[in-house]
Amino acid sequence: MNYSKTSRRRLLQSGFASGLALAAPAIIGRASVATAQTSFAGESLITVAWSGNYERIFADQVTGPFNERYGTKVETIGGWDQMVAQIKAAPEDQPPFDLTIADEYTTSVGLAEGVFLETDRGAIPDFGAVLPWFDAARGKATPYGVPFGAGTLWMMVAKSSGIGARSWNGLWDKRALGKVTLDEAAFYWDLCLPAIMSSAKPGIDEVFGSPESMEPLFAKLDALRIPKWYSTGAELANLMLQDTAQLAMIYSADAFGFMQDFGETHDIAVPDEGTAAYTSWFMKVRGTQHSALSDLFLAYLLEQETQQRFADHSTEAMSRGDIKAPAHWPDYPVGNDAYAARFNLFSLAGWDAFGANWDALAERMKTTITRTTAG
Repeated sequence: MNYSKTSRRRLLQSGFASGLALAAPAIIGRASVATAQTSFAGESLITVAWSGNYERIFADQVTGPFNERYGTKVETIGGWDQMVAQIKAAPEDQPPFDLTIADEYTTSVGLAEGVFLETDRGAIPDFGAVLPWFDAARGKATPYGVPFGAGTLWMMVAKSSGIGARSWNGLWDKRALGKVTLDEAAFYWDLCLPAIMSSAKPGIDEVFGSPESMEPLFAKLDALRIPKWYSTGAELANLMLQDTAQLAMIYSADAFGFMQDFGETHDIAVPDEGTAAYTSWFMKVRGTQHSALSDLFLAYLLEQETQQRFADHSTEAMSRGDIKAPAHWPDYPVGNDAYAARFNLFSLAGWDAFGANWDALAERMKTTITRTTAG
């Protein structure tokens, strides 16, 4: 996942068909349960999801079934870090979309600009099924939006390398020298990998220090001698196909598609040491002319059937605690303790700390890329 001041990465795209119809949930806003099936018929709504693979899965497994149930015209479009700027550029009563996905970075920027509306949690019965982990570091953002899931970093390793995908230490295996690739633009996620493996501080806390204190993390990336960094999902796929790279950090939004395309020749997993994570909340945008339908859609996002269907076609860790492990992810984290143990959140507070040193860290990353690609 990339953010402002860098070009946002494009994910390897794939789509999944769905034609499921579901039972009506409890309704908030203007409609009663009895009238829900027709109350919103024909009404439009635009919601933003992460561009690429995530967007396609969301459109097929979430938006499509919702429209079938209510006869609505909900549309899913893709976005990365530009959503807040787009809202600010539009008239306050004519936003470019009604709902938007937001991780910790987008949430922080959006709250500072005042572009999101608070959520009435008491009107959404399924909020009680959400794992407490999603609120634990939410702070000032707690009243806004609903959490749909969590994105994470995964490891992808060619089986021919003899190095498994169960430990991030594999990236530094002597057999991997010159055969690793990482995301050139989203260097904050790259830095999380040596932070996870370090015992100096818990989790990824080292990433939130001063540029001087983070030098050991950069030194670990220097040691990989990466000949070719990727900047798009398609570029990553080509590097792996051509055997230019045998080991990679990939995003959970890519992992499911890569399992389908590379599963026979590559191991793809969340390493046992745990991983870095961001959460995917859906926020109601100020000035929306479809407030009641937005509320209905937000409530629908927390339904068990909605989340299970998305989980079965993705590698997103969902916000509900009663999701069954998908067949393609047998060690899916079940329960709040599992999330807390395996996922290290790049929190709002973390972004405040990291952002304060952005220019110096970005400049240092340029040095790492120059050093590694020079051989």
